[in-house]
Amino acid sequence: MSADVIEHLQQVEVFAGLNDEELHLVAAICKPLRFAAGHVIFEEGADGDELMIILDGCVRISLNTRSPQGNMASTTINMLYTGQSFGEMVLLGGATRSATVTCVGPCALLTIREHDFATICEQNPRIGYRVMRNMASDLTYKLRSSNLLLRGNIRWQQGELGKR
Repeated sequence: MSADVIEHLQQVEVFAGLNDEELHLVAAICKPLRFAAGHVIFEEGADGDELMIILDGCVRISLNTRSPQGNMASTTINMLYTGQSFGEMVLLGGATRSATVTCVGPCALLTIREHDFATICEQNPRIGYRVMRNMASDLTYKLRSSNLLLRGNIRWQQGELGKR
C-alpha cells in the first residue's frame, strides 16, 4: 500500500490512536475513487456497504425535506472536507443511506467495505474498538451540527428569527 495512503489515514479522525501496523492493515483494504464536481456519490435511502474517507475535496450532505407547501426539496445539513469520513453508519449495522452525498468540487476518496473492515476487526479487536470509539465521537459532532441547523430552521419557519 502506498505510503501516501498511510500518511493520509494518520490524519483521519476515525483512525486516531491506531499504530503504524494497524494503519497498514486498514490501508490494505482501502480502494481509491475519484469523482467530478456535482457527482452524487449516493442517495438517501439507497443501500450501501462502504465507509468513505475524503482524501481531497468537499462533499455536501443533504436530506430530502418537505416544504410547508408540500414540495420536496434537498436541504443541506452539513459539508465535509479532507480528512473527514461519511457513510460510517454502515459499519454500525445500518445498510440504508441516511442522506444524499454530492461532490461540491472534484473529490478523491478512499472506500472501505463493511465486510473487509469487519474481518480486520475480528482479527484485531483493538482496531475495531478505536475506530468505533472515534466514530461515536464523530457522529456525536455531526448530530449536534445537524440539530443546530434543524433548530434554526424550525425557529425561522415559526417566525422567531429576523424579528426586531
